[in-house]
Amino acid sequence: MEKLPCKGIEIMVIGSNVKTVQRVSSYCLKKSLEVFPYYGIPNKEEVTLFYPHVFVLCLPIVEGFESFQPYILWSEQPEDGGLSLVTTPMELYARLYEFPQI
Repeated sequence: MEKLPCKGIEIMVIGSNVKTVQRVSSYCLKKSLEVFPYYGIPNKEEVTLFYPHVFVLCLPIVEGFESFQPYILWSEQPEDGGLSLVTTPMELYARLYEFPQI
């Protein structure tokens, strides 16, 4: 796998479980990405303030959550249901590499 195009890429990690958000944020920081962890559900103004390139949504997400694009779904446990979930740091890095450098 090639090195991630890290410089200047901003990631917003969103979730209701503090430990999960911290863990996923630390994976991103290891790749020198700029990370904004958010505990809970941000409103549009908060998202606009940071304006990240990619969102990592840590499941479970609160009902009624308005998703933002582009995003990656992170889960601590693999689930059925047809969702494309990321469950390991290596999967996360591979998915981040798929996004074009902005």
